[in-house]
Amino acid sequence: MPVLSVVIPRLKTNQLKWSFTGAFEARQSLIVRGLFPMLADPRHPAESTSTTNESVLKVALDHGKASGVIKSHDRVVVCQKVGDSSVVKIIELDD
Repeated sequence: MPVLSVVIPRLKTNQLKWSFTGAFEARQSLIVRGLFPMLADPRHPAESTSTTNESVLKVALDHGKASGVIKSHDRVVVCQKVGDSSVVKIIELDD
């Protein structure tokens, strides 16, 4: 089964320039067969809130549909970190 991996970059600054981490991690996961990395929008805060999680999940599902990895009425297993705990949920796509 294909796995879509979403990496949320963290913005950093040293007073002179801005940079973000996460591109290396996403690129590194290209070596694993069946793993499709996706770099999320850096404007999403890296802290886990329910609004951020749902927003990133929607973007990831849309990306999966556009790339053909996910189709209508597929069941998708979502593993995400919420606060200090990990959550696994199974969702079925409507359209």
